Amino acid sequence: MNYNEQVRMFKHLIPIGPKSISELVEMLEAKADIKEIAPNELPGYARQTAIYNASHCILNEDLQVKPDNMLLLAFQIIQNEKSSYYYSDDIMGDDFIYVVFEKHTEYMWSNSQKLFLELELARGVSQHEFDTEGILFRSLVAHLASDYCLKNGIEF
Repeated sequence: MNYNEQVRMFKHLIPIGPKSISELVEMLEAKADIKEIAPNELPGYARQTAIYNASHCILNEDLQVKPDNMLLLAFQIIQNEKSSYYYSDDIMGDDFIYVVFEKHTEYMWSNSQKLFLELELARGVSQHEFDTEGILFRSLVAHLASDYCLKNGIEF
């Protein structure tokens, strides 16, 4: 599926935003029972990956927040009937699903692909990103296309 096909199929799904971390946390609370956890309760690799990715993400290009100055906000998704849809996902061998936000850059990550994609889509992109099909827009379209291909057995 080429880029033009991706845009044709998925652009109309992308909301103009972007939503704040607090709005995304509210959405998360509606989807699943969550518990805020200290960042040091995350598996070591997850915390290190979140900090590394947040420091190198597009959202940090202008800010240049150093890893030592990053503020992580982490949530555990409680495993129950409400969250069973996400726990049916491959959660990278972890015992629980988590979502991590970095407060300065607003970087976001989850070990559940389903949950990450839902949050990424809900966050949306700015009007400028949407109009110019900027890098954040392109990234979201690519993630939506990848998910679509996986669900439909289409080679990507």
